[in-house]
Amino acid sequence: MAVGMIVATVVGYFLYDTEAQNLICVGAFLGGIAALMPHHRSRIVAAVGTGAAEVVAASIGILLHDSWWLLLPLIAVGFFAGGVVRVVGIGVSMRVLVVTIIVVAFAEITPSAQAGAHELALFSGGVAIMAACQFLPPFEPRHAVQRESVAALYDALAAGGSYGPALMAADHSLALVHRSGSREVARLTRLTEQGEHIGQLLHALDNRSEASTADDGRRGELAQVLSELADGVRHRRTPNRRSVRPAEADGLWLALDTSIATAIELISGTVVDDVPDNRTPPTPFELVRDELHPGAPMFRHAVRLATAGVVGELVGRAIGFFAGPDLLPAHGFWVCLTVVLVLFPDYGDASSRGIGRTVGTVIGALAGVAISFLPANQVLHTVVLIVLLLGYLTFRSCGQPWTMMWVVMWISTLSTGPLGAVTRGLDTVVGAALALCVYLLLPTWQRERLAGLMATWMRSQADQIRALRRMWARPDETGAAEVAHATVRSRLARLEFSAAAQQARYDPADPAGRWKDAEIEQVSRRVYEVAKQSAVVAALGPGPDGTADAETLSATGELAADLDDLADRIEHVHASRNRSPLQSTGLVDDAESDIRIATSRAAEAIGELAAALRYALGSG
Repeated sequence: MAVGMIVATVVGYFLYDTEAQNLICVGAFLGGIAALMPHHRSRIVAAVGTGAAEVVAASIGILLHDSWWLLLPLIAVGFFAGGVVRVVGIGVSMRVLVVTIIVVAFAEITPSAQAGAHELALFSGGVAIMAACQFLPPFEPRHAVQRESVAALYDALAAGGSYGPALMAADHSLALVHRSGSREVARLTRLTEQGEHIGQLLHALDNRSEASTADDGRRGELAQVLSELADGVRHRRTPNRRSVRPAEADGLWLALDTSIATAIELISGTVVDDVPDNRTPPTPFELVRDELHPGAPMFRHAVRLATAGVVGELVGRAIGFFAGPDLLPAHGFWVCLTVVLVLFPDYGDASSRGIGRTVGTVIGALAGVAISFLPANQVLHTVVLIVLLLGYLTFRSCGQPWTMMWVVMWISTLSTGPLGAVTRGLDTVVGAALALCVYLLLPTWQRERLAGLMATWMRSQADQIRALRRMWARPDETGAAEVAHATVRSRLARLEFSAAAQQARYDPADPAGRWKDAEIEQVSRRVYEVAKQSAVVAALGPGPDGTADAETLSATGELAADLDDLADRIEHVHASRNRSPLQSTGLVDDAESDIRIATSRAAEAIGELAAALRYALGSG
């Protein structure tokens, strides 16, 4: 992005027109933002595709320059769409919102169709410069985003703890290119499968380590091997083959060693002809469809965005009207822009971003006022633009205050005199305050969602266990696919609960005293334990080619029934019956006993979860 911005700024200098230089710089900046936003395709595709959409948006805005009232329904539709598709990914959401803002901005700054054509040519030139710079080295290989997501999964395995978020991110990234027919995608998908299996086996090893320290010395070596696998995936480099099993290895260590060896073969380029689709997460269409009802969190987020966007545009225009064109000339859209960038689905993110953006804007505006008193010189203007842009690129990952400080200083330099910095700062503060007000009027309190999300996860976890039992009882070709689908649904439900539990800590306290922070922490630990032990059972079970013994079938059946029982009681706003936690079995070194340990600890965790829920739901 730095090269593109420098080129655009220098090209603008040779136009010998400050306004023309500014428009080229804005086009290059927005084109560069398209490349910086999260994306699952290649950087070139993301930048060129989004840049083309930005040029089209500018054209629409110019056409609507004298019909501002048409912008209000357009803002409502665009912001609502941007809010809903956030469930697919933040990168997709931000692209939709930025394109909508560009329509509004050009509708405001364009005085006439003839002037608009000139503006469009300059803006398009800036976007084209940035798009062309994406073809410069370093070149991004095909499916680089997917490769990085799979490498991140192996990094998570090496680090220990929960690998669920990294696994889901890898699955989601691969699902977007699932139909490409690429052998590389097939190989990465198989690597993801092996990563999941390795993670399940590591959980079984953790169960042993809690009862004995005999295997502790091996964990450091395992972490090193997994880090080498991550590096091999990321850089297409075959790791050294070495065994991780001890001299007297049992079935668990043999399975772990085999999975790691298989992963190394896949990294080295083993040909994989087919891409399994039984682990594919929901498609973007399915994710959006599931959010299109009033109770869905992203639906409420979309309604907040649409409402705040329309009100922000009206407020921005009202400020400009009453202040007069000399004080606030045609940039009321800054209120609308701030609303979009501040409003997040969660109270914690929305409030922190609002405060951070306000602090950064005030500092940036003050610095912008100081910069405005520099001598009016085209060379100096060009140098200042480049320096401020490099400052933004250097500090953009340091938080909202730093980002906004550099952006406001850069934008202020695009205008003439100190008023540009002051008025844009005022609009930003008004927009941040408006965004927080709209959130408080139409809130999504995560504490209120936890009981429902907990029940949903319990049912999906029970479904996964039942799918395992059906596969064990009557092995056939469809059993593995059913288990994979149930596992994905269960993981999605657990991650949604975990994300809500994390954000709930920033919500105001519940008036009835439910779901206090300490109780959320206790419940979250038990949820993780149940999911962990279920993963061990899935990994060490007989698979689709064998049958489980009667004791395993009975134990897993009880786990599924207990989870359904708890879900029923939660949905009826009652805590579960008092349960006596089961004691875990002693340590034994065969795979069958590892399953016994896992089912026993899962039952124990469900009992503790029931006890914790009694207090979390206010009936303890």
